[in-house]
Amino acid sequence: MAEHDGTNGKIKKAVWFAVRIILAGGIIGWLISGNREAISAGFFNLGEHWWWLIPAALLYVFHLLASAWRWKVLAEIIHIKISLFESVSLTMKGYFFSLVLPGGAIGGDVAKIGFMASRSETGTKIEGAFSILMDRITGMAALFATAIVVTIFSIPSLMKIELAGSGLELNDFWRIVIIIGLLGLCVSGIAAMFAIFNHRILEKISLVKRIMDWLDGKTDGAVRRMCDATDLYKNSWRVVLFLSLAGILFIHLALVLVVVFLMKAIGLETFSLMGVTAAVVIANIAGLIPFTPGGVGIRDLTMKELLIAAGVGESSATVPILFTSILIFFNLLAGLFFVFDSGGKNHKRTAE
Repeated sequence: MAEHDGTNGKIKKAVWFAVRIILAGGIIGWLISGNREAISAGFFNLGEHWWWLIPAALLYVFHLLASAWRWKVLAEIIHIKISLFESVSLTMKGYFFSLVLPGGAIGGDVAKIGFMASRSETGTKIEGAFSILMDRITGMAALFATAIVVTIFSIPSLMKIELAGSGLELNDFWRIVIIIGLLGLCVSGIAAMFAIFNHRILEKISLVKRIMDWLDGKTDGAVRRMCDATDLYKNSWRVVLFLSLAGILFIHLALVLVVVFLMKAIGLETFSLMGVTAAVVIANIAGLIPFTPGGVGIRDLTMKELLIAAGVGESSATVPILFTSILIFFNLLAGLFFVFDSGGKNHKRTAE
């Protein structure tokens, strides 16, 4: 019976993965078919300005390395010692699996937790996994904070969103609803992070404490160990804040520059930097929706619509195609780390 259930589970995962691939391919295909001439013109211009692809690719690699460095520092706060190479290796493996596991970026984190657990000694696996969760929380908080600022400053261009080619008609009311919904999502995400850091206050609520005690018993003390790790992060709030700010600059805004370089590669010279920033940041939030591998398709469509609203024009359809090509190339290239770093090393948690 258990074997039968396991087989069914594998079939369901395979079917869901196929559905996600089809959905992503369908969105990309629809995007290309509706903008064929503009995309062809963009790639034609790419032949004259191809050298802009070099700084775009280098900056994308830099953003990957910055992500790995941030996680390394966060792990060290709770006394998990890993080398920079190991943090880069595990981060890249996570990016590789974000394309093939359910959940997109979150699925990549699950794989990363598994790799980290295989390298950790007994008694440190929970802390190692929690450092990855905290890295995701810190990164999303930085993304949401950036989105709040750029959304507010980009309201004039966001009020021009048309959803061209979708068959839907937006009026100002629905545009305002979209803007308020986006801001609400970002504020809620940041509020959730503060709630995690202030879990001791929540524990004073008897119902919350009983639930946590019950979960702690069911997980052999894992909940309490994660709470203790959270306290270490709270006590190091200056470092966590610095890492969040570094994430805004070296990760999220670095991706904005990647897109700017791609725009220059297809000959676009006149555009609103704030509009492009809003398009990239909001598109990355849309890419977190786990319906397609790595957010492919959903991110592209969102970026294209926002670039049009920012006044980039029809050539905006080429930009997300190029961006996704770089993302897929480096995420697949990350598979090489399975060759260079097969794992097996253990990492000891230093005495507190």
